[in-house]
Amino acid sequence: MTIKSRLLLLAGVVIGSLGMSFLTSTAGYAELTADQIVAKSEDVYPGMDQQSKLTFAIREADGGERKVILRRYWKNYPGDSNIDSKVLVFHEYPPDTTGTAFMVWTYKTAKRKPEDLWIYLPILRKVQKLPEHPDEIFSGANLKPADMIPRDVSLDQHKLLREETIENQQYYVVESTPKEVNRNYNYGKVVKWIKKSDFLKERIEYYNTDGTLLKTQLITWKKVKTAYVWEKVVLTSAKTGVQTMLSISDVEIDTGLNDKIFSERTMSTGKVK
Repeated sequence: MTIKSRLLLLAGVVIGSLGMSFLTSTAGYAELTADQIVAKSEDVYPGMDQQSKLTFAIREADGGERKVILRRYWKNYPGDSNIDSKVLVFHEYPPDTTGTAFMVWTYKTAKRKPEDLWIYLPILRKVQKLPEHPDEIFSGANLKPADMIPRDVSLDQHKLLREETIENQQYYVVESTPKEVNRNYNYGKVVKWIKKSDFLKERIEYYNTDGTLLKTQLITWKKVKTAYVWEKVVLTSAKTGVQTMLSISDVEIDTGLNDKIFSERTMSTGKVK
């Protein structure tokens, strides 16, 4: 496995909480604007820290499948004026990537200070600082960092297209179009199916700038303590039919992760505790 493919594999996987708090009320839904609906759907609260196992699988059109398993540690810093969150990821599978680690620190002043990223490759036996986020999580996955993390509601123009009932569940269907062009967000628009009962996003369609459907993302949620977290995500390419599947298991929230684990030393030793 090349260094480049390992970078693509790791990048984008770990930013964000992969969870949502259940903080909404049941009153006043009819009066909500599209902006308010989207804001509630992005009102992420994953707890103070989180541990989980991420299993990625790409199912090719010919039936073949590739798999990657990662162990992820995340911590939130609401009381810090600078740091927003820290994440540490270790490879567990395939065997030839064991020992590879990736870390990212994100900041509250993201517009002025982009995230810091580091990678540890056992073959080089040293931690390296990365200049920027690669565009994909891993080659052929069709799953980008922007598909996995909350997006600032103010970056898009939102429009409530309609309300739908699917299998006895009621949904808001909202279209979000970027206000400005950004090299890290190449979609012309996205359409989201947001449950009226709890504002969880269960279906997202991504469109190119010319209006062509690129892919569809289906999300299954589970409740862990006070938060809702992703349990399974299936992303399907509209052009090729190739599916990327993400399963999140072994989720633990608010375990009191020590800040010291988010370090280059932990990356190189692999010892979290």
